[in-house]
Amino acid sequence: MSHRVPFASEGLSADAVSQRLREFARQDADAVRDIGFARRFFAAPDVSAIAAEAYGMFAHAGRVSSYPGLPQPPGIRQMQRELQQWALDLLEAPTGTTARLTSGGTESVILALRACLQSMEPADGVPEIVAAWSAHPCIDKAAALLGARLIRVPVGPDHRADLAAMAAAITPQTRMLYISFPSYAYGLEDDVVAFGALARERGLWLHVDACMSGFLAPFQRMNGEAIPPCGLNVPGVSSMSADFHKHGYAAKGASVLLLADESAQAIDFVYSDHPLPTMATETLAGTAPGAPFASAWAVMRYLGVDGYRRLAHDLSAARRAFVDAINAVPGFAVLGDPLFSLVVVTSPCHDMKIVHQRMAGRGWFTLAVTEPPGLHLNIGAGDVALAGRFAADLKAAGETV
Repeated sequence: MSHRVPFASEGLSADAVSQRLREFARQDADAVRDIGFARRFFAAPDVSAIAAEAYGMFAHAGRVSSYPGLPQPPGIRQMQRELQQWALDLLEAPTGTTARLTSGGTESVILALRACLQSMEPADGVPEIVAAWSAHPCIDKAAALLGARLIRVPVGPDHRADLAAMAAAITPQTRMLYISFPSYAYGLEDDVVAFGALARERGLWLHVDACMSGFLAPFQRMNGEAIPPCGLNVPGVSSMSADFHKHGYAAKGASVLLLADESAQAIDFVYSDHPLPTMATETLAGTAPGAPFASAWAVMRYLGVDGYRRLAHDLSAARRAFVDAINAVPGFAVLGDPLFSLVVVTSPCHDMKIVHQRMAGRGWFTLAVTEPPGLHLNIGAGDVALAGRFAADLKAAGETV
């Protein structure tokens, strides 16, 4: 059993506390200073400073709530409203779409499933969700919490959701199809248009997990990149999740859930059988922090369309540089044709578990992919200069396996 540290009877001065915080921050920065890909979703020091300043200014602010008697501060209300409108605009949502602010992709997915189950005809038995094997485990968590059964279907040869296989897995109990744009596992986007048509044909709810691309893809399109459609403007899509704290570069955790208008009220939580006035909340949290959304608002106003387009341009240049460099290393290849920030490195001849260990020893933070064996990279807008070193280290790691 570890030794307990007793809580001090006397407080520190404000200066002493600040000094300790700076020491902790310096330790954290030093720990990852020389590790490739350690700074995830990093735009630039000035952007991080804006995000932190806004977060601190609203550290004690709660999100505007419909709970009676709570203060309704006009500043945080306006920031929330503008974030919702910006999300609807950037994600090309049709008129009538509702935007709900959440703490992250997991909460968004839980609420999307709740809306699905609340608004659709009850299943004759346990309701089912059909998802590709590549789907993020947040859908497992949502299913477990809401009493649904998740049916995972093998991906196709291209490692994307297999339309025919998922269609074959649909049963009378199926209520939701879940796809990714892109999948976190492989960084490859599922065919939203095709799945939208399937959802309409079968009368099912279709959720698109766009947490990794929601605030990247719009600016890539503006830059002339061929990014397929993915949102509620695609017929058959019922809901979509996107994270401000990823390529929106806000502080964690700030996300948005888009819902077709007729289903939006299905996720409200309303309880009146208790001594106080009726409690009504739009998301899971009763006391929901406003600081992450102040951060998101500040970063978005600071960068504007031009700033985000520059970051999207730089990230795409970095991804292309990594793809080209990796594919030029004998014995290694990039999985598929990734469009966003995630790249998976595979090999037909090397033991990728050992390669993963070797690359970690050379200062690279990657995740180990189990099937197919590989390395999972999350590339940032400022990483283009790292491509050559990564390829050289990958070559060396392969030679030593």
